[in-house]
Amino acid sequence: MKPSRLARLGAGCLATCLAAGALAADLPNERQTIAKLDPDATHRVYLADLTLSHIADNRLHVIDGQRMRYLSAMSTGFAGQVALSPDRRELYVATTYYPRLYRGQRSDVVEVYGTDDLVFRHEIEIPPKHAQAMNIRATLAPSADGRWLLVQNATPASSVSVVDLQGRKLASEVPTPGCWGVIPWPEQPNRFSTVCGDGTLATIELDEAGQARPRSAPVAFFDADTDPVFIHYERSGNTLYFVSYGGQMHRLQLQPEGVQVLPVWSLLSPAEQKAGWRPGGMQLFAIDPERQRLFVGMHAKAVDGSHKNPAQQIWVFDLERQARVARWPGHNAVSMVFSPAATPRLFVLDGAGNHLLALDPRSTSAQRSTTLGRLDAVGETPVYLEVQ
Repeated sequence: MKPSRLARLGAGCLATCLAAGALAADLPNERQTIAKLDPDATHRVYLADLTLSHIADNRLHVIDGQRMRYLSAMSTGFAGQVALSPDRRELYVATTYYPRLYRGQRSDVVEVYGTDDLVFRHEIEIPPKHAQAMNIRATLAPSADGRWLLVQNATPASSVSVVDLQGRKLASEVPTPGCWGVIPWPEQPNRFSTVCGDGTLATIELDEAGQARPRSAPVAFFDADTDPVFIHYERSGNTLYFVSYGGQMHRLQLQPEGVQVLPVWSLLSPAEQKAGWRPGGMQLFAIDPERQRLFVGMHAKAVDGSHKNPAQQIWVFDLERQARVARWPGHNAVSMVFSPAATPRLFVLDGAGNHLLALDPRSTSAQRSTTLGRLDAVGETPVYLEVQ
């Protein structure tokens, strides 16, 4: 009696499995290793990824921006906000966790990692109020001396958690009704400012215990009804820079005696305003403080709601002369950051394909930039760049 077709197939599979097993028995066991980071962190880039399709598990992509090489991915929890310490030795992640991934008792913490090895160091509990928002610089920031970590809260009421990084505990919670963002002062480490919906900048001063002192009067610097500012800011020395939706450059000087509002100037000529050129993006401009160059993403035919559009062009300005010196291709930029070094780089995030480009910020061409490197398709929904 001939064996059935099923029996013949079974015998063949058994022989194949036995042969594969014998071959595998001769192979050495694999050993998992973790490569050490290069101690030279020049142009290391941290790219925050909101991972909108699974927002309960955000990512932080770590990239060698000198060689345009992918280094690591770190989990940053639910809508984790990231910031680096002033000395760049520590990485802070303010985030939220739920025991059932998206439900259960909410727990908010600040996680501290070392930037030398990206290994978790410790965590600090904070009130379950941390803003679950798109990553921006103004949602998490350390004080200039590294003593305090300022965490933007939203319940939706706005407040700021002041974390004592030395004592590893919450120092206070400061109500900031009608205001958003934390902007540490560079030379007064116990001060921070926040942008308010009535067009003012409010400043809070902390005592040595991290408690808020009585506030001074807020300072008006933009018209919130006719031309609001983007919450993204840049700082050069003691001067804060904000760009408005309409293309106005607002500057504020942070002095020991208070905030001084400097004259406003426009990024646009009358003809460019008529053509509808406007700034757009999220982390939409960057500054080279040494050469006093401003890089800003611009798009034409702007309409109400196009303020986050990717850049059609990157305009380069001389800040001292308040004059444009170049119009470069936009690379669909939605975010950018300047990385200082002996050979500086301008990192640009292409929002159309999640490509990371390294441009030469000192290119002398008025029509095109020089691309120094490129890394394609990084992450899922990346939005924010920080550099070592």
